[in-house]
Amino acid sequence: MTPLKLRSACVASVAFLSLSLTTDTSAATAPDSLQLEIDKVLANTEGGVQISRNEIAWNGGEAIMAFPLPGETHAPPSSPAAQKLQAKVAGVPFNQKAIPAEIEGAAASEPVPSDETEPTVTPLASDACPTEVFGNDWYCFYQYKNYGGRRLQWNASHKWPNPVYFSAYDFVNRTSSWSNKGGKTIYVAGRIHAGSDMSCYNTLWEEPGHSRAASLSSALDNKADCFWTS
Repeated sequence: MTPLKLRSACVASVAFLSLSLTTDTSAATAPDSLQLEIDKVLANTEGGVQISRNEIAWNGGEAIMAFPLPGETHAPPSSPAAQKLQAKVAGVPFNQKAIPAEIEGAAASEPVPSDETEPTVTPLASDACPTEVFGNDWYCFYQYKNYGGRRLQWNASHKWPNPVYFSAYDFVNRTSSWSNKGGKTIYVAGRIHAGSDMSCYNTLWEEPGHSRAASLSSALDNKADCFWTS
């Protein structure tokens, strides 16, 4: 090989190696969009603990938020970690083998967060809100229509005058569908004064036991700020 060809070959090899290293480094340092989303919620709330790849729990599982996995539009059914907490909260024995692989399942005007865009989704037969397997009173709120996006779920009673404020879970003005798998009636309300949780007493809708809604009207969509139960 002539000196010129040898030098050209060396230059090409160095360039290829540099490109490979750059590609590998980029892949290794690419941001994890799901983890960034979870980190943001944890930073905006208090007491939350990440219990799985895509779930946050508060107060030992009293409230659990599930996120869609990368590339998905709907949060999957509860992970084993969440199932264990759900069983504990509901006061029932935890038997992972007995759990199905897929669990069926006028307010002040405030803007929807600008960094969130609702994906195009189709209705699902299952909304993945926990069933009586974990006790008979789970109820869930969803970020998008057709039970898409984040799923935020509870089991316990929260009676008036002690409502649950969505601000504590970074979920203000984010409810577009819901599912009530239990016998309680859920009363959902909006704030009278923007930004003031203490003014959250304007009832927007009621959720009878064992009912659900895949889509809220434009007058109710992304308006919920708090709820209480029967």
